[in-house]
Parts: sequence; structure tokens; C-alpha cells
Amino acid sequence: MTSAPAPAPERAPSRLRLFAAALATCCVALGLMASPLAASPARAAETCGSPLACVTFTSAGNGRLIDVQNGSRDDGAYIVTNAAPGHHQSWNLNVDPAEAAFTIVNTTTGKCIDLSWPALRQQTCRGQKSQKWYLQPVAGSGGSGAAFMIRNESDNSCLDLLSNAQYDDAWTGQSRCHAGVNQRWTTNSPAAWNLAVDHGAKACQKDPGACSWTVKSEAPAAPLPRVCASAVWYNNSSSPASQSFTVNRTTGWQSSIGTQLSADISAGAAPALQTRVSSTLSFTNVWEGSTSVGDGIQVPVPAAQYGWVTLSVLAKKVTGNWTFDARGFPWKADDTITVPVKDSPAGGATVYIANTSPTFTSCS
Repeated sequence: MTSAPAPAPERAPSRLRLFAAALATCCVALGLMASPLAASPARAAETCGSPLACVTFTSAGNGRLIDVQNGSRDDGAYIVTNAAPGHHQSWNLNVDPAEAAFTIVNTTTGKCIDLSWPALRQQTCRGQKSQKWYLQPVAGSGGSGAAFMIRNESDNSCLDLLSNAQYDDAWTGQSRCHAGVNQRWTTNSPAAWNLAVDHGAKACQKDPGACSWTVKSEAPAAPLPRVCASAVWYNNSSSPASQSFTVNRTTGWQSSIGTQLSADISAGAAPALQTRVSSTLSFTNVWEGSTSVGDGIQVPVPAAQYGWVTLSVLAKKVTGNWTFDARGFPWKADDTITVPVKDSPAGGATVYIANTSPTFTSCS
């Protein structure tokens, strides 16, 4: 019995519906900036094609907009704040739906805001973590006047106005978040709040301890689509073989899985098969899922067939008032989020299924 190439373990998928916030039209700088630059969200969407295109960010510290110093199109140009009209103050937010994080791409230069020292710079977009950001509302702000921290996905630091400088060409940088005035930004995008809620919900699904909620309504628990939990085995012998699959609990939602093969075959073929098994089926995979797991499962694999184990996590849709980033800078929003169930009346929130087939195409 040999091991066929196994697809990488996947996270149990979850479905997320963004909260449809009723946002009023928001101005670029809450009255601090001249009106010619403060295009309405409706006009921005009309001329740029998307609520996340032609976005401007205005500092609550000095009332100026994020810009590229001297209008440079080169890599390494400093990211600064300037009064309107500036040089290149319009940005596109390219969102990665898996993380609900985004790159901030200048609409003129086509380059991304990237972490650097002593100030942030624009660099060719390459998709690395240092170029990915997310929005987090400042507690107590919302609606058309919402103020956000712009946080980096790599280290959760905040984009800030260095020394809260009150002049043009003031450098932007990064520092540990404190939600002070020089780390607060407003935007003309009507999608900013929903984008922040999306990221907060993703973080909550990964780590329920990072959030809390007050339930308004709750759907019954139901299994999410199946995902692969084991390697895929092929029994190339002429007799049935039994595959033992076990799961060891660890802290959080991360569990390690291991396998050990035993075969029910004739004595004459046993030595060769056992020798081959010992050299090919020793492995441990890691995936993220519920900690409520069974002790193990046996997969009887018929001769000349494939065998594998899938899992399905029980989850429920919870509609309520959510507190995100509970361990850092808590903020609240209404939303409906699909979250895994830690316990169930059936005695476990994760269902494991043994699968065998003469052919194999996918785990689902």
C-alpha cells in the first residue's frame, strides 16, 4: 500500500456575509480640506468603477492627504501627507478575500505603500505581507465620520503621521498602535466600514477569543463542506488493508494528525508490504479546525483502491453585536458570522468520514 501525492490540508472553510452598514456620504477630510478634492463617494464610484478605487486617506492629525513625495514615480519615494491639490493622492485598495486585507496601490504610479524605515515608501507591488494592510475603526467612531487605524498585516503596527507634523511633505511611518490622533485616518470610500468588519470577522473565525458577541438570532448548527484531513493512501496489494487515522488535541483550534498503517493480508506478502509501509507512510500533518475531535477512525481500504479521511466542522450562523479585537482596541459592529461550534449534543463538533474509491480526484 503506497501513499499517493496528498493535497495540502485545508482550513475548514467558513462563509462570511459582510454587514450591510447604512453609511452616509463621507467627505474627504471632515471639513478640514478644500472641497475641490473631496469628491463624493458616489462620484468616486462612478468615475473609478469601484468603491475601493480612487480612495483618499486624510490625517486627523494635520488634515492633509496621503501622497507621494514630489510626485515621484520611482521605487523608494517617501509616502507623505500634503494639502490639496497634491501630487498623487488617489489610491486603489486591492483586496485579498482570504484575509480581507488589501494593498494600497497609487492610481498614478501603480506602486504599493510598503513598510520601511525611517518613513514608509512606495515600492513595486509584490504581494508580500509588508504591503498588506487592514482597516480598524477607532472605538466610538462610525458612520460618515468613521476614523480608522490603518494596520499592517505583517506585524499589526499602525500607519502614522510622524511626530504629528503640521506641514506639507510630512513623512508617514509605522509604530505600535495607540489610536492617537496621528494614527487616525478618514476616507472617502463608502466601503471602508464593511471592509473593516470583514477583516474583524475573519480574525474572529480564526481566534474566537479575540472577539465577543451578544446574540440577536442564531441558526441551528450545520456541517460545513467537507475538507481533506489526511493523506490519500493507495492499496497496491491484492488484499484489503486497514488505515488508522488519529487526531491529537492541542490548544486553540490547531490540531496535529498522524497515521499508522496495518494490513490484513496473507503471510507470504506481509514482509514486503510492511517494509514498504514503514518507509513511506510516516508523516504528520497540521490543519486548523475545532478542538472537539474523536479518538480516531479506521479506514478499511480494499485492494487496488484509494482511501482517505475527510472532516466537516459543525458551524452556526450568529447574528448579533460583535466586539472585535477584544484583546487590543475593542470596537463594535453588527454582523452575521459563521463560527465553528465547540460542543454539540452529538458529542463533538467535528465529524470525520472514511472514504474509499477505485479512483481519486479530490477530497470533497
